[in-house]
Amino acid sequence: MIDAVSRSFNYQLDNLAQHLGANYHRESPESGFAHYVFHQTNSQIPFDIANDVDIATLDSNRLNQAPALAAIGYGLACGRQFSTNFLEIWANGLNRLSGREAFPSDRTSFFYRSTELLGIALGISHHYKNQPEQSKWLQDILIKGEPRLLLSDIWTFLLSAYAAHILSIDWKSRGLPLVHQMTVDELALAKWFCSIEPTFASKFGLIQLEPSIDKALLEYWIEFSSSTHGSPRTAILYFAIKKTITHIIQSSWDDSEQIRCNPQKAVEWLNFICDRIHTVTQHFQSQLAKESNPEALKVHTMQMLLQALSQLRSDTNIIEAEISEQIKMHSSLYIGNNQGTVIAGSNITMTHNQESVTNKTTINASNATIGFINSGSGTVSDFSQNIGQNIDEISRLITSLREMAKQFPATQREEALVYLDDLQEDISTPEKQKPERIKIRLGRLLVIAGTIAGIVAGAADFSNNVLELSQKLNVPIELNHPHLIQQIPPSTP
Repeated sequence: MIDAVSRSFNYQLDNLAQHLGANYHRESPESGFAHYVFHQTNSQIPFDIANDVDIATLDSNRLNQAPALAAIGYGLACGRQFSTNFLEIWANGLNRLSGREAFPSDRTSFFYRSTELLGIALGISHHYKNQPEQSKWLQDILIKGEPRLLLSDIWTFLLSAYAAHILSIDWKSRGLPLVHQMTVDELALAKWFCSIEPTFASKFGLIQLEPSIDKALLEYWIEFSSSTHGSPRTAILYFAIKKTITHIIQSSWDDSEQIRCNPQKAVEWLNFICDRIHTVTQHFQSQLAKESNPEALKVHTMQMLLQALSQLRSDTNIIEAEISEQIKMHSSLYIGNNQGTVIAGSNITMTHNQESVTNKTTINASNATIGFINSGSGTVSDFSQNIGQNIDEISRLITSLREMAKQFPATQREEALVYLDDLQEDISTPEKQKPERIKIRLGRLLVIAGTIAGIVAGAADFSNNVLELSQKLNVPIELNHPHLIQQIPPSTP
C-alpha cells in the first residue's frame, strides 16, 4: 500500500518538475524564487535546466528594474558568484530603485509583488551584511508598508512578512483563516516556512497548525493535482507535497517496525485500535438502525465485512491465549498460588495446582453450552511430534469438516471455514503448533455447531468429527453438559 501511494505521488511530482523545467529562466525572479525554495531546504532542483541564460550577461540597462534586481538577489542568496563590476552595476540599480515611489496608487511597484520584494531583500541582506546602513531604505519601506498588506491574501502577506524578517523588521501577526479555507498554495507555503524558519512560522501561528496543514495539503492535492500556477507556487507545492508524503510514509514505516519488534508498542497499538473499533461499532449500529433501503447495504460488501470479522474473532482468540500464557509465566499472580482462581474473565477460568495443570473453559452459545477440560503435561515438541504421527488422519478429518460446513447457514459456514483454515495453518506451521491455539480453534468450531444444533441435520456429525480431531491432535475435550451430550450421539465407526 505504501509503495502504491509513493508511486502515485511520484507521478504527480514529476508533472510539477516538468512544469518547472519548461518555465525556468534564470533572469526571472520567479525562477530565482523556485531555485531559492530548494536551496533553503538543501534539496536538489528536480529538473534539468534547459532554457538558461547567464544572468551576468544581462544588459546593464535592465539592472535598474525590480525584476532583474530581484533575480540577482536570489542568485546571491543561493551562493552564486558575480564579478565585482557586475555587482557595482546592480548596487547602482538598487540605489535608483530606492528613489522611486514605493506605494503608487495603482500598486504597480515591486512592494506589491511579493516575489520581487523577497528577492531584493535577500540580495541586500547577503551583499550588504557588513553594511546594514545600505538596507535602511528598504527597511523604511517595509515598516510603512506593513499596514497596506494586512488585508492581502495569505501568500502575499507571509512572503512580504518574511522579507521584512530577513531585514530584522518584525511584522505583527494577523489572524489566519481556518485550514480548510486556505488554498493549496497557501498550505504549501505554510509548510515551507515550518521547515526553513520555525521561529518565524511559530510567530505567525503556522507551526501550531502543521499537523492539520499536512492532512489538508494531501487532501487538496489529490483533488487539485492537475493545477499549476507559475514557478513560485509550483516550486513551493513540489517541496511541500514531497516533504509531507515522505514524512507520512517514514512515520508509517517506523510505527510498523516498532509494532513488529516491540511488544509494548504492539499492545499500545492494539488498545488504540480496540477503542477505535468500539467507536465505529456504535456508529455502524446506529446507522444500520436508520437504514430503510436494504440495497444500500451492498450485500457483497457486507459479506466481505463478515469474513473480516470472522478473522478478527480468530485473531482475538489467539491474542487472548498468548497473553494468558505470558501472564501465566511472568505474572506474580501465579507464583505461590496453588489453590483457587488465578485469572478470571467473562468466559474463561483457569486454575493452577501443585501437581498438574487443568485448564477449564466454558463457552456460552445461543442454543447450547459446551465445555471442555484439557488435562495433562508435555512439551510443544511432543505436541508437534504427535501431529506428525497422525497427520493423514488429521487432514482427512479437516477435509470432512470443510464439506460438512458447506451445508451450514451462510454466517456459520463462513465462520467455520475461517477457523478450519486457521487450524490447518497452525498445524502446518511448526512455530504455530501450540496446544492453546489449537484448543481455541476446536472450541470455536464446537460453539458454531452448538448454535445450529437441532436446525441443521449435520451439526451432530460435525461435532463428533471435531471431538475425534481433538483426540488425534491430543487436545482432549470433555463435554460436561448433559443436555449437549444427549444431543450428540456416539460417532459410528
